[in-house]
Amino acid sequence: MQRNFSKRLEMQIPQENTYARLEILPDFNKEFEKLSKDYTLRKPNELKEYLKQDEQLIPYINTLTPLIREYFPENKKYLTFCVDPEFEELNRAKICVIGNDSLFEEEYQQMNELEKRILNLTEFPVQVKSLISVRMWWL
Repeated sequence: MQRNFSKRLEMQIPQENTYARLEILPDFNKEFEKLSKDYTLRKPNELKEYLKQDEQLIPYINTLTPLIREYFPENKKYLTFCVDPEFEELNRAKICVIGNDSLFEEEYQQMNELEKRILNLTEFPVQVKSLISVRMWWL
């Protein structure tokens, strides 16, 4: 029997939950506006069109928001749409947490912990999780 996983726990990718979310957004525009309470929205028109491609994207962002707030309660957060100049399929929405240079090491570790928790979320399929990334930016 072939095994398709690593014996090391930190290297294992959690099994995807095959249950399909039955949640239906009542009003896309209203839900999109709610995002502006937690994030500074950049490129809102492009972002809105991108988020419309899958009805699970806004619920996924809403799931990420409390996790991000738990790790970075005081940091400024942006939600933006990034265009890849060569490959359209690499266009992504990104949640950018603005870091503090004087706390670089601490925030870097916190971001690593947050990314592990995001990786282990099983409520959403990998296809949805791959459409939104969370990154730390130091200015």
